[in-house]
Amino acid sequence: MTDKSQQRDAAGRFGGRGTYRAKSPAPVTLFMPLLSATDQLLAKLGDAFHVLDACAPAAKGEGVPVAVIAASPGAGKSTVARELCAERYKNDAVVYHAPTLSLIEDAAAHAAELGTEPQVLRGRGALDPEQPGCTMCQKAPLVSRGIALGLSVRETFCQSSADPAQRCAHFDSCAYLRQQSETVPEGHQYMATAHLSLPNPSDTKPALRIVDETFWAGQLSTISIAAADFTLPRPSRPRGTQSCKDDSARATQLSDLLEAARAVVDQMTAGKSPLALSYTAAAYRAFAELEVQLQTASPDVRPDQSSAQQDALLASAEQNARSAARYSAIWTCLADAKEKGRDTVERLTLRQMPEGLTLRVSCKRELQHREPMLLLDADADAEILTALGCDIRHMSSMTLRPHAEIVQIHDRRMTHGSLMGGKELREDWRRAIVREVLRDRYAQNTGVLVGASRKVVQAFFEDAGYNFAGKSNDDVSKFMLNTRLHGAHWLWFGGRSLGSNRYETCSTVIAIGREELPIFALEDYGRAIWGDRPDADLTFLTPGPDGIFRMVDMEVGYEMSNGEAWAVQVPCHPDALIRRVQRQTREFATRQLVERLRLARATTRKRVILGCNIPIPGLPVNELVTWEAFKPSRLTAAIIEGLTVHGGVRASASCLAADAPRVFHSVDAAKAYIKRYKIRMADCQVSIPEWLTPHIYQIELLQARPHARTGQALVAATCEGTAMQVAERLWGPLKQCCVLSCEAQKLCA
Repeated sequence: MTDKSQQRDAAGRFGGRGTYRAKSPAPVTLFMPLLSATDQLLAKLGDAFHVLDACAPAAKGEGVPVAVIAASPGAGKSTVARELCAERYKNDAVVYHAPTLSLIEDAAAHAAELGTEPQVLRGRGALDPEQPGCTMCQKAPLVSRGIALGLSVRETFCQSSADPAQRCAHFDSCAYLRQQSETVPEGHQYMATAHLSLPNPSDTKPALRIVDETFWAGQLSTISIAAADFTLPRPSRPRGTQSCKDDSARATQLSDLLEAARAVVDQMTAGKSPLALSYTAAAYRAFAELEVQLQTASPDVRPDQSSAQQDALLASAEQNARSAARYSAIWTCLADAKEKGRDTVERLTLRQMPEGLTLRVSCKRELQHREPMLLLDADADAEILTALGCDIRHMSSMTLRPHAEIVQIHDRRMTHGSLMGGKELREDWRRAIVREVLRDRYAQNTGVLVGASRKVVQAFFEDAGYNFAGKSNDDVSKFMLNTRLHGAHWLWFGGRSLGSNRYETCSTVIAIGREELPIFALEDYGRAIWGDRPDADLTFLTPGPDGIFRMVDMEVGYEMSNGEAWAVQVPCHPDALIRRVQRQTREFATRQLVERLRLARATTRKRVILGCNIPIPGLPVNELVTWEAFKPSRLTAAIIEGLTVHGGVRASASCLAADAPRVFHSVDAAKAYIKRYKIRMADCQVSIPEWLTPHIYQIELLQARPHARTGQALVAATCEGTAMQVAERLWGPLKQCCVLSCEAQKLCA
């Protein structure tokens, strides 16, 4: 490895500064030996359960007692936790959360093997396992809207307690209600992580709640309100209600509210803090309460109504309720900041959006459930968890060394924009993927996993000719997850790559680019988690002279397997707390995807390709390469494509166009390439990767047709006899066909 300055590709374009010798020591991870990992996990989890056993449920306003096990992905923390849980809490109510239904079902199946009687609680929108194609609740979308409005689901959608005759047409056959009736109070329930923000689906009061994988992002939200709408007059009373003697007092209150709303917007438009206004925290809270009072009265939704009737009633109520909730959030945000004695407000911002000036409020929800919680999260961050209301009583970490050869591209960031806007770049990646798939075929033959952001993955599928017009996002996702493209499995960063063992047998994983939140979205997370603290301010990015917000490039070191100190300039947020969120959503998202191969416990050495120059914690790099050195040349790509698709490839221009049409779209394109680079058969030989050479035979052949010329070809075969059979099958009938010896190959070259 030599120091790199500005790197140019074959066309003379800059690809980034690349890596350089670092003056500071290289990062070093203290890896735990694999042989002692299970025993250590048992001890750490035993300590965690012991601590939680002594904790009572938290009262409202108190921190929820939490024990955290931050062990590497694939360390076995979920498995060991369920084993201990089956022993210690066999007769107690326990709730287990996981990100996806497939993970929930796998966890429940394991718990059943351990002798417990687990129950999988599926959401209303989940598919009914007993009725394929049907959801657990036949009115799941309507019910979700009712929940958002704060309606009692059972009373308004299932069966009225006042009049039992008013009940849903699907009441007797409802799979969701059936699973509720089958709930065992002292049983172990398995449900989605999304239920952490919802009330318990049954009357069960668990002794313990286990959360497998991260959950913090689900506690945060950002509300957007057009500034012009915020200053519009409100209705004098909820629609559908009659006038009353309080209307005159209400009119005065409304006048004061609108005056305050205009003052807040004017102050923020002028670049000043709205907290400089003369309003007190109590006045802001009164405005918030008034906004809620003015929303539409609860819609008269009844269980025996048709879906169309319920939809119309909900739509009417949603419009006002949505506005009231958003407006109320602004006043509450100002009241909170005022009570903390702040001069500026961080959670409320005014931004120029495409649709106009917009007020944005960053919010975090209080933890819904108060029972002691065990969190199993390799990437757990104590600062984030504490800010969300977790009272961390115990925290253990453990990192295992990945059993893998890790190759990282050091001179390209592979940004989302470059991958989405660069079809040529995606084509280069396609060729690299085809090469790695062929490499796997001649090695372990267990599969290749490719990961990127979801939109980038979809762009690769569309490049291949798939048309997703008119399909829902869920349908598109299912299709991409279950379809091999270019011979590889595909996955994307985020929740889909948490916890899954589906790809653990794959020999290779390729992570293309990285998940990079837009600056405003990243800062909104920071505002929601830590904004408006009484004792400190966050640091936010400011626009440059051109009005564009840019991250600060900071030196970040690679952890090298040989201990050498190399570093690269990486765009990082300057605020230390927001940088924590960035690591969660960027660096650790890449590690989670890569770890779907379960690297630490792999019996054979896996191959990891990091297609982005950002160093990933816990993944020591074996080789840093430039993009130009990593991607296949056009000739290599053509040879590999011909071998992959057909089993052979010929050397002439017309034959290259016929055998590798994705690389050379026409005979003229092949001729121009051969002429420009003066390609000979020797170049074809040199272009073959080392690992492929033992599986390739060079053939000299003459087709049995008029005016045919003797030519050379490369075929994939297990022996000379098979090689000639492959040539006959691909290009026959042949007048002449023979495998060239090493000496003859040299003469041809």
